[in-house]
Amino acid sequence: MWKERAVEALKKKGYKMTPQRLKLLEVLDEIGERHPSLGEVHNALKGEFPTVSFSTLYSNVLTLRELGLVELFSLEGETRIEVNTKPHVNLIEGSRIIDVNDPEIIEAIRRKTGRNVKLVNVLVE
Repeated sequence: MWKERAVEALKKKGYKMTPQRLKLLEVLDEIGERHPSLGEVHNALKGEFPTVSFSTLYSNVLTLRELGLVELFSLEGETRIEVNTKPHVNLIEGSRIIDVNDPEIIEAIRRKTGRNVKLVNVLVE
């Protein structure tokens, strides 16, 4: 479902569906829920496209962010990709990240900060 929405949004904005871009969408559709790092995604792309550069990946991810299809956040010095763009909380325990979609928590944070909430990262032990 995410991939189809991404393809539609890219086409609507006039982006070509190159084989590399399509593979990126497939990779994110497959592993996006795990909040992969840019490095993980790059490695997955290199399996099929060994010459794909990190800068090409990064510019495509930034395009996806501009279109509202992904968010980016940093964790332990790595940029992670978030495909869930609805306001939510990420519970982070070691390398595992779990999305918590709880409107009450989001609203409580909004009230406390006076700002709209996009993404909240919470480290748990």
